[in-house]
Amino acid sequence: MSRDETAPMVSKAFFTGSKYLVEENDGRHDYVRYDGERFLAALSAAGQKVVHAPFGSEGLDSSDGRTESEEADEAKAAYLKALVRVNERYFAAREYEDDAKGKYLKHDERAERRFRIKTAEALSDCVDDLHALLSAHDTLVDIAVETVGRTKPDSERRQAESAIRSRLLACTDRAISRGWFPVVESYYYSLSPGELVAEDRERRKQRIEGTEDSRGIEELLGKPHFDRLGKGDLRRIRKLNRESPGSDARVWKRILEQYPWYVGHEDEQAATAGTGAKG
Repeated sequence: MSRDETAPMVSKAFFTGSKYLVEENDGRHDYVRYDGERFLAALSAAGQKVVHAPFGSEGLDSSDGRTESEEADEAKAAYLKALVRVNERYFAAREYEDDAKGKYLKHDERAERRFRIKTAEALSDCVDDLHALLSAHDTLVDIAVETVGRTKPDSERRQAESAIRSRLLACTDRAISRGWFPVVESYYYSLSPGELVAEDRERRKQRIEGTEDSRGIEELLGKPHFDRLGKGDLRRIRKLNRESPGSDARVWKRILEQYPWYVGHEDEQAATAGTGAKG
């Protein structure tokens, strides 16, 4: 795969495992740096596993047809593009969080209102990012299972299909648990002005729930031009957490318990999330 196909908008080093990647930590999560660019380590690792998965031009020993290989490469590229999107959102969210520290705009109602709207817009964008990643995952799994199954004898087909599905499940679970969810957390943390604990908690609550005089983020997210997670999205995350190899990251439970205001009603704005897809 070419650079444009393999690593959209970032250096392909993040997806090939270059020895020149420098490991760093921002105080919350590990990331790797290369030539001035930063990429979350968990997303980089997920991307590398996808690039080197045994289908498409990177993995098949023999080509059954150019069109088939190109289709697999395009699916990989779409998945990597979704990872890039989450990565960009993460570092933007951390900058947003840093900029919001120490600011509760109680003496400037207009500025405080703009801050809440801007935060709601960012959280709404996170829902789009999740849907894009899940959609890319579903397409990738379909193509991977079909391609790998076709290259194996009958006696090995089921095991090979299960192995590739498990591998991709692990990639997406990691991307959501250690890439996408940290973005949501960062925007949530931006709601805390950094005052005394009790006051800080109260300010954050006001920003989420609103007051008699001002709309909170929860109300804003319920408006038609915003998106919040649907129950189907939550079920999908739970399925990924539970079925992927390793321990359950339990992101679904943390969202349900700590971010109930971020979850809408049954099927609310979740049709595009592919809730009926395979996982």
